[in-house]
Amino acid sequence: MPKITGTPEDREQIRELYARYAITIDNERFEDWVQCFTPDGIFDSPVYGQFPGHAKLREFTQGYQRSWEGGKVRHMMVNVSFDIDGDTATGFCNLIYFSLKGGKTELTAVGGYNDKLRKENGEWRFTYRRVHIDQ
Repeated sequence: MPKITGTPEDREQIRELYARYAITIDNERFEDWVQCFTPDGIFDSPVYGQFPGHAKLREFTQGYQRSWEGGKVRHMMVNVSFDIDGDTATGFCNLIYFSLKGGKTELTAVGGYNDKLRKENGEWRFTYRRVHIDQ
């Protein structure tokens, strides 16, 4: 059986970070989404590109929102697993991504995230988040 690393408080804060990431982007709380990343954090997407730092992450949210074309999206992150080593961690989760438009819900993508995290000033955030889409 794998060893559980980190304190219960750290583990709960990281689980909350994963949930907050999805809830904030899906509900257009873009500044809260940006704050899920360290100031030097990177979001890396095969569809949208790489966005290093808070200013570029904010730019990403503007284009991303336009891509919805008046609809909504829902990120479902499941099978969250991570290992903590002091103030850093690596993590993974599966992604189920839905689009909602005109009263219809469609499964748009399935994939996952590979993550690096860091605890700064008592708070866990993503330093690198790479999404992949299963083909």
